[in-house]
Amino acid sequence: MDSAAIHLEMRRAWRPGKRLMLLGPGGVGKSTLGRALAQELDWPLIDLDLEFCERIGVIGPFIAAHGYERYRADNLALAEQLLGDAPEPGIFVTASGFLVAPPGSDDRIRAERLVATCYGVALLPSLDLERATSIVVARQLTRGFGLERQSEERKFRQRFAIYRESGDMLVCSVARPETIAAGVLGRLGLVAPA
Repeated sequence: MDSAAIHLEMRRAWRPGKRLMLLGPGGVGKSTLGRALAQELDWPLIDLDLEFCERIGVIGPFIAAHGYERYRADNLALAEQLLGDAPEPGIFVTASGFLVAPPGSDDRIRAERLVATCYGVALLPSLDLERATSIVVARQLTRGFGLERQSEERKFRQRFAIYRESGDMLVCSVARPETIAAGVLGRLGLVAPA
């Protein structure tokens, strides 16, 4: 897959008026694609990570102080609140661990229920695990969060299969966000307002 190629796998038909929910591990470009889609469609954008930072606390220090399980619980509760209050249509960008709670757990069931209320678009840089891991880990290590290569590789590899099978549409690409947005919108039959 060259840098301009976009793999779009549509698993369920789009229903007009539904929110687009962007899913995927950290570093795949969910926030950047969300901004491109929101700008193109003139739809409201909610980025769960940004909302968490503004309303609850900066994610890294919050996890250090309270643990990952508390972060995940508070993150999910915030997502439920935000989606309950948000207008449709719109763009909702999930956190990287949104669907990684153990299958059958209350957190996973609640997260999957939220995804089902939207049109889920899972994002990965490639269908090839090794290539995708290399791309995402390189991105994550440049973010300045003090992340370590081994833990980022392990985390991405664990999450790859989850997000590979999630959503109503799978998008795999490292093309520019505007190019990916145009591909998604074209496949859904959505057009920007005049």
